[in-house]
Amino acid sequence: MPQNLKNTLKRIHGWWLRHTPGSNVSISGDDHRVIWNDSRLNHCRVEISGTNNRLEIGADAILWNAKIQLTGSNLFCHIGARTRIRGGTFVLMDDNSRLEIGDVTTMTSPVIVAQGGAGVKLGRDCMVAYGSDIRCSDGHSVIDSASGETLNPAADVVIGNHVWIGIHSQILKGVTIADHAIVAARSVVTRSVTGGTVVGGNPAKPLRTGITWDRRQPVKRQPF
Repeated sequence: MPQNLKNTLKRIHGWWLRHTPGSNVSISGDDHRVIWNDSRLNHCRVEISGTNNRLEIGADAILWNAKIQLTGSNLFCHIGARTRIRGGTFVLMDDNSRLEIGDVTTMTSPVIVAQGGAGVKLGRDCMVAYGSDIRCSDGHSVIDSASGETLNPAADVVIGNHVWIGIHSQILKGVTIADHAIVAARSVVTRSVTGGTVVGGNPAKPLRTGITWDRRQPVKRQPF
């Protein structure tokens, strides 16, 4: 089959999935831009409201039972090519907030929230395990009672390439996690993580350096 015909059929299939029972796309407001490419959204909900928001989903991305919500103005959400996302909630709020998910990244039922004009960015080939929570804001303001100053402004979260986020982990605002790092299960990451490092605990601390990881399951060591 010619490649251009394959691409056309993928786009038609993607359109059909977005309009089947169990899927819902709701767009209200002005000047939004949505680019689906040939992505396939199975039983997903997409809600966009406000002004001048942009949603891009890359080629050959597949999402199952996910919710994407953009509420505000000048929001930008990019989900990369060949991503695989099963479940999860992706929320962008306020003005100028950003969410970027790199190509060939996989996720299972995360909660990712970008708000307060800050952003969450994940690089290429990341793996985000079930129930992880990534946020660039505390969600509510802490205010100095004397000056009225907000003490906890939003701050970007930046996750590099080939990073593994373990099950039920939390990544808090202002954190950078460099390439090839691993966040152990149920960790709470409050400080930045250097590349090739395993961190774990609450708050997360370095456990080992000089590592990388592979998606293949480890095999049992044979006895000597």
